[in-house]
Amino acid sequence: MSSIINIKEALAQAQKDNSVGISIAPLSSGNEFCLFSTEMKEGHKVGCHYHKEGDEIYSILSGEGIIYTATVGDMGEVEDICFRPVTAGDSFTVPAGVAHQLKATSDMVLLFVCPPSHLNSDRVMMPCLTS
Repeated sequence: MSSIINIKEALAQAQKDNSVGISIAPLSSGNEFCLFSTEMKEGHKVGCHYHKEGDEIYSILSGEGIIYTATVGDMGEVEDICFRPVTAGDSFTVPAGVAHQLKATSDMVLLFVCPPSHLNSDRVMMPCLTS
């Protein structure tokens, strides 16, 4: 068994990922997945991006926000923008190839699970889906 990591302690030491604009706290990892947590202040948003492979699973632990999603066309253009409010207790999956951006409408804490490839070169940054 690997070591036990406390979410609150991990968040206090989270490292900023400048490409998406949030500090990310690694919690657990394996060959097929990684589990992370982040805190977002009200009004802050994750930079819009998508991944070529692998789904991401989000769980909102506290707070509220809006998840924006869009399909990405063959030329990299954003199409069919959708949005939905999310609140503490909600979980959702963002499939590979779907552009997504999360905006905090209150201070929030969330978990997300993704494959290890999402930490490397798999992320494609996109124009913002929200102002």
